[in-house]
Amino acid sequence: MRYLLMLAGLCVVSATCTADEPAAATSAASATAAPTAAAPITDVSATKADQPSADGKPPARFTTEAKWDTAGYNNDEIVYTILVKSQDSRIIRCTTSLQGSYYENGAKQSVSDRQLSTVFPDQQVQVGNWMGMDQQSGATYAVHCHPL
Repeated sequence: MRYLLMLAGLCVVSATCTADEPAAATSAASATAAPTAAAPITDVSATKADQPSADGKPPARFTTEAKWDTAGYNNDEIVYTILVKSQDSRIIRCTTSLQGSYYENGAKQSVSDRQLSTVFPDQQVQVGNWMGMDQQSGATYAVHCHPL
């Protein structure tokens, strides 16, 4: 009986602490998160013209989204993520290019990356997470997709 009372007490304490955490986490995240207005994100993908490709297939239909986020134990690590969502009935292959900056030993360095991803119909993929980038300098990305 004594063990049941101790277990019940622990459950109440655990439930009380868990209920308080989201509010604290939200206020901590808003206090440490950098404003998104200072972080320009530029999509430099060529206009998705409705012209068929060289093999006569209609172009792939897709949307992209890029966003800054925070992660880590204290929500103090900047993460840059690019998402690609297929709006096509075919499987598409996408090439994503990224340009941005990061700091290493106090010196600003440039970073470029290129990722290849396969997106199934009506699905969304996360192309990558780039950590440690300089949010104030912003980032530029381009996504080019073609049907398989």
